Amino acid sequence: MRVIKLINDPIPRFAWRRVILLWKPMATWTLLVWLSVAIILVPFFSSLLGWGIFREEQLVIGNEELINWILTPRGLIYAFLAGSLALMGGIIRYAGLFQIVTDSLEGRPVSVRGTALRIAPLIPKLFRISLLAILATFILLMPLIAGWGGIYVYFLEGHDINYYFTVNPPEWENALIAAGIWFLAWFIGAGWMFCRSLLVLPAFLSGEPSIRDAINQSWNLSQSQAHHLLLLMGVTLGLWLIASITLDASFLISAGFIIEWVAAITTSLRTLVLVIGLYTISTIAMGAIMGFFGFSLAATILTKFYYDNAGIKVDTQASHKLRRLPAQSIVYTRYWLTPSRIIPLSIFLFSASLALSNYMLEQIPEQHPVDIIAHRTGPPSTPENTLSALEVSIAINADYAEIDVQLTGDGVVVLSHDIDLMRVAGDSRRISESNYADLRNVIQLPDDGSPPSERRLISLLEFLDRAKGRIKLLIELKYYGYEPELASKVVALIQKKNMEDDVAMMSMNLDAIKQLSQLAPAIPRGYVSALAVGNMTLLPVDFLAITHQRVNPHLIRTAKQQGVKVYIWTVNRADLMADMMELGIHGIITDDPDLGVQVREELKSMTPAERLLLRFRKVFSEDILNQGP
Repeated sequence: MRVIKLINDPIPRFAWRRVILLWKPMATWTLLVWLSVAIILVPFFSSLLGWGIFREEQLVIGNEELINWILTPRGLIYAFLAGSLALMGGIIRYAGLFQIVTDSLEGRPVSVRGTALRIAPLIPKLFRISLLAILATFILLMPLIAGWGGIYVYFLEGHDINYYFTVNPPEWENALIAAGIWFLAWFIGAGWMFCRSLLVLPAFLSGEPSIRDAINQSWNLSQSQAHHLLLLMGVTLGLWLIASITLDASFLISAGFIIEWVAAITTSLRTLVLVIGLYTISTIAMGAIMGFFGFSLAATILTKFYYDNAGIKVDTQASHKLRRLPAQSIVYTRYWLTPSRIIPLSIFLFSASLALSNYMLEQIPEQHPVDIIAHRTGPPSTPENTLSALEVSIAINADYAEIDVQLTGDGVVVLSHDIDLMRVAGDSRRISESNYADLRNVIQLPDDGSPPSERRLISLLEFLDRAKGRIKLLIELKYYGYEPELASKVVALIQKKNMEDDVAMMSMNLDAIKQLSQLAPAIPRGYVSALAVGNMTLLPVDFLAITHQRVNPHLIRTAKQQGVKVYIWTVNRADLMADMMELGIHGIITDDPDLGVQVREELKSMTPAERLLLRFRKVFSEDILNQGP
């Protein structure tokens, strides 16, 4: 009943009617902001945030170092600037829409030029508002992060975090419950403060002399109505989202049938690319239109709500022009359906599709060898980082076995991923605090039927003996506190076995990368990145190992220009493997190397047209119908 009441609220009805009435100036302003952001703001902000002074002239700050850096003065300044600049586009866009709606409500002529002249002088103060919004967000996040940190220390500090992820002991469940309760309490408090601040921007834009006055007015006006505004916007935008998804799905299925039909009657790569180009342009246009209406609707609702609660008396009825909308729609339809307009529009769409298709053809990478790398030595059916897993990876023709190495308390290099053995063997001893003689007979899980000697914790020296001449190794240096002797000992063992041509080395620690470049410049080395600030392709490395979520064509092209290979981790699905291979990556780190080998060989046998269709398989109705959601 509450949802029906909200839908019938006069504000949403007013909002969508006003958006329809004012769509031309709203669309023009939106396009103007998009162009300004793309041409002026993005290049300027990218240069500013790329300034080395923020990173103390370090090329990259990543992984664990990023957390420590973000808490430094330079890191905080960077975070505030990055967040504020990212928010500026949306704030300026809303400011213009607010002015357009306000002019309409107060009976003034609606002009994009006039809107721009009014908003331009306010940009410095709008940037201050964005800074305050980001600062408030940081402050609001502190209790959440502190609470989660306390929960982690209380419940989970005893063992490596991977143990809790994998085994799900009672402590993990208790920690999740506590974290959920804390998040709910925080969300209620933060949500209440967010609701009270929603009207700051319209209050400032309506003429409040200062940002402080706008904040005070927002808090006063929203004292009893903020929850209503939040529900109002939530329900309205929820319905808009449902409509967008429905339209997108319908278009997706229809386009899929068309592309399948074209693929069935022709093998011409250019024809297929042209059809897919038409589909791509259409989806981009549809997404832009739906995004425009969603943002404009939310902006209009917020503006109208402010006017109602501020007690400003205006003509809130839909303009008399709305009564002529049906007739105008017929006139507009007839106007655009004339040959003199349909033909140029069709030529434009065809030309744009042709240009896009040529671009897409150029983006289809040449096939090159893709290394299949067995994550932690072999598939999960075998215990990780063991001789048993190594034999499986060799049998399925994986190119590399990826292994994790660290030092025991007495300085022996052993294969192990976690800080302790709790997850892999139910043994709570920490490797760095134990001697190898006490650990060498630890038998790892699961029991895959191989002899216990094949599943024990093994030294790197023994492992190199077994792997030499049979499979290459990708060795990750694991640090739980930087230990300079780890890299030197690993390099010494490799050189002792004359395996410099059979290994590559990597680490999440940049100091280790620098050390490797001095110790063994001939051995390929790579940087493992989960999250980073800076241009990773400029690092003195031969390859990057990054999560597949962060891979994009721009990164691949930039890395290629620098002569740097790109490996991705950890990918275990065939469709995602194919996607990554088609992007042009050089190696896949996977828990299922057998599947990786199969996908690679199948891709090799495909024609360019088949590879193109594979890249756009998600638009095909057969996949949608067979695979389901």
